[in-house]
Amino acid sequence: MMRRRMIVALVMFMLLALTALTLVSCGQKEEIRQYTSLEEFKDKRIGVCTGTIQGAAAEKEFPDAEIYYYDSHTDMLASLRQGKIDAFADSDIIIRYTMIENGDLTYLDEHLTEPVRIGAIFRKDEKGERLRDQFNVFLQKSREDGTIEAIDKIWYGTDNSLKKVKEPKSLSAENGVLRLATDSGNPPVSYRGENQVIGLDIDIVTRFCEEYGYGLEIVDMSFPVIVNSVETGKCDFGAGGIGITRERAESVNFSDPMYEGNSVIAYLQEDSGGKGGFFESLKESFEKTFIRENRWQLFLEGIGTTLLITVLSILFGTLLGFVVFMLCRKGAPVANAVTRFCIWLIDGMPIVVLLMILYYIIFSKSQISGTAVSVIAFTLVFGSAVFSILKLGVTTVGTGQMEAAYSLGYTDRKAFFRIILPQALPHAMPSYKGQIKSLIKATAVVGYVAVQDLTKMGDIIRSRTYEAFFPLIAVAVFYFILAAILIWIVNRIEIHTVPGRRAGKGDRQSGDLNVPEG
Repeated sequence: MMRRRMIVALVMFMLLALTALTLVSCGQKEEIRQYTSLEEFKDKRIGVCTGTIQGAAAEKEFPDAEIYYYDSHTDMLASLRQGKIDAFADSDIIIRYTMIENGDLTYLDEHLTEPVRIGAIFRKDEKGERLRDQFNVFLQKSREDGTIEAIDKIWYGTDNSLKKVKEPKSLSAENGVLRLATDSGNPPVSYRGENQVIGLDIDIVTRFCEEYGYGLEIVDMSFPVIVNSVETGKCDFGAGGIGITRERAESVNFSDPMYEGNSVIAYLQEDSGGKGGFFESLKESFEKTFIRENRWQLFLEGIGTTLLITVLSILFGTLLGFVVFMLCRKGAPVANAVTRFCIWLIDGMPIVVLLMILYYIIFSKSQISGTAVSVIAFTLVFGSAVFSILKLGVTTVGTGQMEAAYSLGYTDRKAFFRIILPQALPHAMPSYKGQIKSLIKATAVVGYVAVQDLTKMGDIIRSRTYEAFFPLIAVAVFYFILAAILIWIVNRIEIHTVPGRRAGKGDRQSGDLNVPEG
């Protein structure tokens, strides 16, 4: 059964990919027009990235326009090509880099804002101020000896063989390890290359750590939460195209500017390059998604993280739900009241909100990883579901079963485990397996707390390929396969543990009171 499901998933993957690419290649092209001034965008649909300077600037500059918020530059480009927006606001640094592999993209020379100074951010405490001062000294020295100029030429250039960063693991770390918050979806300032986070900002930061004897741990996360991660102490500093603003400076300390950029409006133009035939496009898309830079390894890494979080959450959540159910089974008023309140709180809260509360508030001062926080959050969610499933399953067993067990001399504990629970499990297992499927799909939001799961890896690959088809379809198929594998394992366990499902014991009815002979 599992093998058939995996084959179906792979076939579905290819069919969806072929269908999507066929629609794109055969679809009608949007009307291309040229723009000459910002005034022409006043009533257009403008895309912006959440939490960026360009978002606030677009709202101010175009009060009558429709502003659409996105989590990544790749999503804005995809929406632009699909005609969902007319243009998007972004940094000219990022747009110029994107234009290298996307000949249909251009931008208006007129700037949306004054030049934006880009810097690193540090905590507002003694350690943060010391690190900021050291970083500023390093920047000043690097400008004077020409290092910053050389770094700019590397990352703004077209020679990819030069775009390398020293691996963080090779740094000496004699003065401790610093945690850097960044978003690897912002090429060329911070992005994934050869399964390592590289980029302009990462190059500068790595050289700084090497100069001052620091080790470096890069924590990849969504751009909107970088400032919050540094402010709450989850990371020591942050970098990755962070514009210096007065509002952000209220929460964190900025370094001296590393470089400057401009906010501009990007839109589509006629692509003179051409993309060849359908099958050539299909082959190129597959190569960019899986083969180039060994990106298939990113999918494997994401699958491992997703499986780890899911399996641990299932184990701990099942244990938590069962223990709480046993505490509340006899109707203890206090235990039941506390449990009802906790379940009401967990069930009524979106899981992404629960994750962020745990990561940025409850565990803000600890160095607990995003993966551990995700396990805790999903353990609570799954434990709540298990409690409700057990409660419902036990109610399906008639009260006469317990009375009969008592009359035969069974203790309360023995009666529950030998009589009630075996009869309740067949009723509970379908809902339990449904919760497992829901859990593995719900883990897709853990990227909000700096976890590089399967979905996050798909986003990283999309930010490098500027395509959505293969990365998104691959992620969907992988989730399908993972869910099938976990359900298959649970089914095997159920066959060997649940009465009525055991091989060779189908004649025993789960609804009967089975009393040992003698």
